[in-house]
Amino acid sequence: MTIQAPPRCWLVDRAPDGRSTAGCAPLPLAADAEPAADEAIVRVEAAGFNYKDALACSGHPGVARMLPLVPGIDAAGTLERPAGDMPAGTPVVVTGNQIGESRHGAFATRLRVPADAIVRRPVGLSARDAMALGTAGLTVLLACDRIDRILAMSHGMPGDAEWLVTGASGGVGMLAVAELAARGRRVVACTRKARAHGLLRALGAAAIATPADVADVTAANKPLVRSRWAGVVDTVGGPLLADALKAVRPGGVVAAIGMAAGIELPTTVHPFILRGVTLCGIDAASLPTQAERATLWPRLADLWPRVRDAFPVTTIGLGQVGDWSAAMLRGETSGRAVVLPWTDRMPKHAINLTAAWEPPGKDAPRGVWLRRFGGPTGLEIGDAVWLVVEVPGPADVMLNGRPLPPLRSGRARWSHDVTALLGDRNELVVMPALEGHGAEWPAGRDAHGRASFPESLGRVSLEIVSGGIIP
Repeated sequence: MTIQAPPRCWLVDRAPDGRSTAGCAPLPLAADAEPAADEAIVRVEAAGFNYKDALACSGHPGVARMLPLVPGIDAAGTLERPAGDMPAGTPVVVTGNQIGESRHGAFATRLRVPADAIVRRPVGLSARDAMALGTAGLTVLLACDRIDRILAMSHGMPGDAEWLVTGASGGVGMLAVAELAARGRRVVACTRKARAHGLLRALGAAAIATPADVADVTAANKPLVRSRWAGVVDTVGGPLLADALKAVRPGGVVAAIGMAAGIELPTTVHPFILRGVTLCGIDAASLPTQAERATLWPRLADLWPRVRDAFPVTTIGLGQVGDWSAAMLRGETSGRAVVLPWTDRMPKHAINLTAAWEPPGKDAPRGVWLRRFGGPTGLEIGDAVWLVVEVPGPADVMLNGRPLPPLRSGRARWSHDVTALLGDRNELVVMPALEGHGAEWPAGRDAHGRASFPESLGRVSLEIVSGGIIP
């Protein structure tokens, strides 16, 4: 049986003295109650982390429309029960629809949402990969499509025209660079983070600029400067957006999709009435219909293979949400973060136990897999060691002669804290109850007569974790 843990979440609230509080907590009753007839329950496997989520985690009243609140505007997982024409177990994504703002969101192990907010997850796109894209990916597609539609109604742009992406080292910015480059645009990526230059070029940027380059400080007080940009995808807002507007070519388009640098826009009407520039806002949270989202997700699935090798994604546990949120608000993050809500903290490292399994002794029953290993090294005070086993069916597990909770379900992550059971020398036994597996010892043994745990049975590893749990 897969070990079950009570529903958990990252909960933001306000103390009596007015301070914002946040941390791991049991899921509020309002989010864990039985769904109404028009609602669905999603077992959350991964959640995207957006700038809006960082604001919600700080209790920002413009985002956190209610308190207490579970933040998280993007979720990917599986249906716990049928919803509409989708049976239980269907892989799904949920974005927008006020989750993480005026109703409890995705930084939880369980999400209760309106049934019509659910979109099927494209085949082949894992929950983690879907959340590496999330609302950021949807926003980029909407912005690029909007720009193309507006340009198609005007005089178009020469093929060598330059396209600017501001805040290019962030998740939205990097995806915008990749999508514009895939459409054949010459992209100039604007960032103040030198360490991101290589990644941005790998994603398709033709050149790199700093905010000072875009500002053109010698003409700071002029309403217009030399026209340069055919189009702009702006992820930061504030003065940098105003500076970019001054240099947009006649008939060009600017898509505004962020406010990390501020909500004020110190500009004039000159770019609009003297150059015919269009400034359009992109809202991926509320404007797209569910039918539109359903058409956008397969396009994101097509985009992902083109960017995944260069696109930085940080995977964090539920207990690390506060640290990432604070770092994002300070401008210290890069790329995207994905929250795994069933994990408290991501492992410091993992020890693969795939190799060096020994055949059982002559008196052992068939189907027994034996693995001897030394005590894990490098443990620090507060660290825990978790045994993680994944097999496609039932199995019994023993460590140093002690039976552990058995596996009784299909392929899933099974884990158990074995810190107190470990010694300098350890013996692990796994007995999968699968017909045709383990009865015959496999060929391909090493010089000591040992073999690798078959891929058909799954994986076995140890994970070293700094405190917390991995249920």
